[in-house]
Amino acid sequence: MHNCLAIDVAKSKSMVTLVNSCGEVLIEPYEVNHSMNDFSKLLNRMNKLKLDNISVIMESTGVYHRPIERFFLEHNFKVFVINPIYGKMHKRNLRKTKTDKEDCFNLANLFFTNTFKEYIKPKQVYLDLNALSRQYFALDEVCVSIKNRYRNLIYLCFPEYELVFKNNTIYSDIALEFIEKYPHPAIVSNTRIDCLQNFFKKHNFRYWKARPKKIKEYASNSYPSVNMNDELVSNLSQVARLVHEYQKEIVIIKSKIITLAKKSKYFEAIHSIYGIGEFTTSIIIAELGDINRFHNIKELTAYCGLDPSIKQSGKSINVHGPISKSGNKYMRKILYMACTNIIRLAAISNQENDIEIYYRKKRNEGKHHYASIIACTTKLLRKILALCKQLDK
Repeated sequence: MHNCLAIDVAKSKSMVTLVNSCGEVLIEPYEVNHSMNDFSKLLNRMNKLKLDNISVIMESTGVYHRPIERFFLEHNFKVFVINPIYGKMHKRNLRKTKTDKEDCFNLANLFFTNTFKEYIKPKQVYLDLNALSRQYFALDEVCVSIKNRYRNLIYLCFPEYELVFKNNTIYSDIALEFIEKYPHPAIVSNTRIDCLQNFFKKHNFRYWKARPKKIKEYASNSYPSVNMNDELVSNLSQVARLVHEYQKEIVIIKSKIITLAKKSKYFEAIHSIYGIGEFTTSIIIAELGDINRFHNIKELTAYCGLDPSIKQSGKSINVHGPISKSGNKYMRKILYMACTNIIRLAAISNQENDIEIYYRKKRNEGKHHYASIIACTTKLLRKILALCKQLDK
């Protein structure tokens, strides 16, 4: 006889119940806190029943289910972590009743009426890679926001800096350190030319004599939106320092991701694809984990949210709808950037590449640029899966 411990997970606490395959409730639903004491008490109650073949089922709820998942995995239980969409689709009655106790019974019923894949804990290297990957995306997102603030403050405090440090050089280490120290033209005007030259010389800047003179000229003629004592000037100095710190941290994380990813047997195979560098390869491995767990391309595209949404009404059925976007958003971003880079490099070098040829084919069919790139991401996924599967034969 099968027994199911159904857990409705919430933040820092969960509702649990134990039910057997005959529908008998062995442990009435009650609330447990995510603490060692409550987990141990629950385990003791289960042990007193002297049952065999107990499985644990819960919904994936962001990070909230992770403590209870870890506890039961460490105590050698079969753990099933399911998508919340399954629970939403499977209701025990037609009434709009939703309580924690009802959700527990709903999960237990779902377990006995469906077949789910048992949760297999990934290797530690993939867990570490995924943690670093998410940290990279989080820092990158914050850094982009701060950079926008940085550009706005430059326009208000010393707009001529965009003529001195053109394009992306305004985010270079030397530009950020200089702007942090001299955020206003009045400060530059009050500083001796030799001090400015020493700053650039100390940083081994090629034009350390000419550049300070140019900055002095711009400062003497500049009329910014604020005076030297305005709070926005100190804001610019602070934001320049923050951008510098975030960029250094992102570089460190990138290095860690690449070093860890090279331990994966899939690294060389994915890196061999034209236009995919070491970092892109590392991020793909970090987000996909052990690629061998995907049995076919349909599973992989669904995981990335690139599977088409299907709509049917009567005899009319549309199987070529927009992508579902229900999967890993980071993988979609990575694949989109990778395909764009492959197509650009192939066009510049005039080299034949299957991704670039496929993109041109889709464009000639009248597809929009974005739709063509999305089609290429699926093709790239097929290529990645095929190369990795060959290693496992």
